[in-house]
Formats: sequence, C-alpha cells, structure tokens
Amino acid sequence: MDDHSHRLATRLPLVGLIAVQIFIGYEWLISGLTKIVRGGFPAGLADELTEKSVGAPGWFVSFLDNVVIPNGAAFGYLVEIGELLDGVALIGAGLIWLLAWERLGRPMKVGTLVVIIIAALAGVLMNVVFHLADGFPHPWLLPGDGFEEGVDLDSLMPAIELALASVAAALLWSMRRQPSSALSADELRSAGQ
Repeated sequence: MDDHSHRLATRLPLVGLIAVQIFIGYEWLISGLTKIVRGGFPAGLADELTEKSVGAPGWFVSFLDNVVIPNGAAFGYLVEIGELLDGVALIGAGLIWLLAWERLGRPMKVGTLVVIIIAALAGVLMNVVFHLADGFPHPWLLPGDGFEEGVDLDSLMPAIELALASVAAALLWSMRRQPSSALSADELRSAGQ
C-alpha cells in the first residue's frame, strides 16, 4: 500500500465520524429553526408537556409539574436556543475539523474539541429529557406494540453523541500529552485509531 492509500485508509473512519457529527448538528439546527419559524413553541410547551408526559416516570412528572410547566415559556425559549446553538456548534466544529484541522494552532484545536465535547453532552442531556418528557418507555426494551419504533431518535442520538464526545475527549487527552505545539497528520491518525 502506498503512502497516499495508507493516509486515505486511516483518515476515512475519522471523516465518517465527522460526517455523522455534522448530520447530528443538522438535526439539532433544523429542529431549533422549525420551532422558531413555525412559532408557538414556547407558548405551547406547558400544554404539550402536560398532555405527553402521562407515561413519564413519577419523579420526572413531579419535576415537570413543579418546575417546567409553570415556567413553560421560559423553558420553550431555552429549548429553541439550545437546539440552535447545539446544531451550529456541532456543524461548525465538524467543518473546522474536516477542512482546516492541519492549519490550526494548538489553542484552536483544543477549543474545537472542547466545543464538540460540550455540544455533544448538551445534546445527550436534551435527548434524554425529551425522551422522558414524551413519556416513552425505556428505549432498549420491546415497544408496547408493533406500530411503535424499535428505538426512537431521542434514544439513538445520545449513544452517537456520547461516541462523538468520547472521540473528541480522547484526542484532547492525547494532545495534552504531546510536547509540541500542534499534532501532525500522523499523530492525528494514530490518536484516532
């Protein structure tokens, strides 16, 4: 295998992971934009939660009833902003990693990885909360009937987002141990393996 083929073979998994990150970011961005463009989300959140959360665990229903529903509009705006910011962060950091990584200095690489970690973990939190708020059963058990999804998107995305955060954290950790001011392409490939 020549050097170019070897570089391509070692870079492809990373490019695939970055593409997944960008798609997850796109999901968050479109979700937030839809709530803003269609309007009414903050004003209708309390009623929606009251209706949908019937099957949620008792402790979570108590949290919704005592904290979220009385402040539904404020939480609605937080959800809109959170989804937008998460989408922009995941897409932007993914594009930076994909298109400009080799040209970045160490502080920008660290900043990009930290943004990915924070955005991915924020996505995990939002997905888990949305899953619970919808009153869905545990995602890894058989659904109640054959017309339900096996694993809904709010159950699948946290696993993907945890993988994104883990890879970014592992690379950040490997950079911490590097004495040089920036990782070379070979070091980046070996950190991703």
